[in-house]
Amino acid sequence: MRSGRQHNAWWYLAFPLTIVVLFTALPSIAGVALSFFEWSGGGSPRFVGLENYRALFAAGPFWPALRNTLLFALITVPITTGGAFLAAAALNAEWFCGRTLVRTILFVPTIISIVAIGFIWRWVLDPSPGGLLNTALASLGVDRGALPDWLGRSPWALATIILVSIWRGLGFAVVLYLAALGGVSRSLYDAAAVDGATPWQTLRHITWPSVRPMTFFLLITGMIGALQVFDIVLVMIGTSAQGWADVLNLYLYREFTLNRLGYASTIGVVILILTIFITALQWRAMAGRAEAST
Repeated sequence: MRSGRQHNAWWYLAFPLTIVVLFTALPSIAGVALSFFEWSGGGSPRFVGLENYRALFAAGPFWPALRNTLLFALITVPITTGGAFLAAAALNAEWFCGRTLVRTILFVPTIISIVAIGFIWRWVLDPSPGGLLNTALASLGVDRGALPDWLGRSPWALATIILVSIWRGLGFAVVLYLAALGGVSRSLYDAAAVDGATPWQTLRHITWPSVRPMTFFLLITGMIGALQVFDIVLVMIGTSAQGWADVLNLYLYREFTLNRLGYASTIGVVILILTIFITALQWRAMAGRAEAST
């Protein structure tokens, strides 16, 4: 009977495993293999060994793109996760009024197309006279010459991308946290109230440990998504190599459009290694904390 259940389980897993193998595993293996070749998409690939990697690490645009990608991930993910937890804890409290309206407002950016969001924020942050934010600040008496170029060649470009990404991802994380909080027994909060626990102590010692698995999930998936950021940068900034707006996936996209497929695959391998490495670090850190708490 046990072997029969296992046989049925494999049948259920067959389709999703096939999708993963065909559209994730095999393309990843092919990309790693292609990174050792020089190929423009036509003719036969020419084996160049590690030459693509040496050229990548010596290239000027690579290191700013790597820095921006890491900064984006290391700032966006913790702030989004932490902010979502605090917002969900407040929305889950009995004293909070209008929680349905606030949940809706927070979740709306999640269901809007990323392209639409990019164009809207590009219009808001446009440094030209037609830009909404600079026009509003100028109407308040701020000198237009003192206003930064929000989407230009300065750290403001990366900061605006980070803020827009946090704004868009917050609602989804809040909904997941609210689902996790729905499974926390109310008796734990009643016992804490009887013991005289403060709201901060309740949040720290009951709410936070109870949603640790969801936090782990959001950190892992958020970091994977952040390391692959592309669409919002493409729409808001464009394809040009800007020191404070370029990211690895945008760099890969430019090389791909130039038909430097082997070199572009090398960038993809770097992204893959970064993703695996940082995910493994997160997994180990969270597993260590779970063991320490038991």
